[in-house]
Amino acid sequence: MENIVIIGFMGSGKSSVGKELAKYTQKQFLDSDLFISNQEGLSISEIFNSRGEAYFRELERDFIHWVQKNIFGAVIATGGGMPIFNDISKLGMVVYLKIDFDEIKKRLHPDEIKKRPLLENMHQAKRLYQERERIYQRVANKIVDADAPIEKIIKEILNLV
Repeated sequence: MENIVIIGFMGSGKSSVGKELAKYTQKQFLDSDLFISNQEGLSISEIFNSRGEAYFRELERDFIHWVQKNIFGAVIATGGGMPIFNDISKLGMVVYLKIDFDEIKKRLHPDEIKKRPLLENMHQAKRLYQERERIYQRVANKIVDADAPIEKIIKEILNLV
């Protein structure tokens, strides 16, 4: 089985869906943000604040190269910007978790929003969502409606692979 690469806007459920999908299929799960955070010993927002976005995007590129050489048959949840700034097509089958921006806002607890530097200004975040959505749709091999129970999302992904 090739890797299943889950993309989508921040708060779309990539990590939650990825974990459950990996558990269900008994595959390895990798979360790029968690991987990078553990490698750096800093949270993503701390990396953004102390080293800047360009440095973070370089770490994402390093992650992609490492996965291409070392990981096969896994479920991978990417950061929201990874498919925008990098070619992820060689990582595996790309599944876009599509969800409305207003639903994302409802899902996120205020503490969660504080951890996500790009969500601090909701007007700018919505504009960013609109820009990224077009790219997600272009990059994805498959698009799944993420405004559903996690079991339904997993079943839909499994029907696509």
